[in-house]
Amino acid sequence: MEPFNIKINHNQQEITLTILPEKDYFKIVYFGAIVGAIKQLDHDWELVAEDEIEPGILPLYDYKQSYSDDQPKVVLNLPEINQIAGEIENVIY
Repeated sequence: MEPFNIKINHNQQEITLTILPEKDYFKIVYFGAIVGAIKQLDHDWELVAEDEIEPGILPLYDYKQSYSDDQPKVVLNLPEINQIAGEIENVIY
């Protein structure tokens, strides 16, 4: 499966994330860095532990870094994970 983009609402702003499908999980990329990854277990989605993510050439996203004011800092909480999972399901099913 090819990488694809999704849009989610984060802190009342729409942001675009790139989803990189891997063998058994989906990497979530924001501004060229890996925010995290999720995988589907039966009908539920769960966050992949950071040490289980194969980063490849991409750095891990550091939300503490100073970014521009118009670029929201992203942390994967339950609302974001649920939105991302829903958007992934819209693409893959």
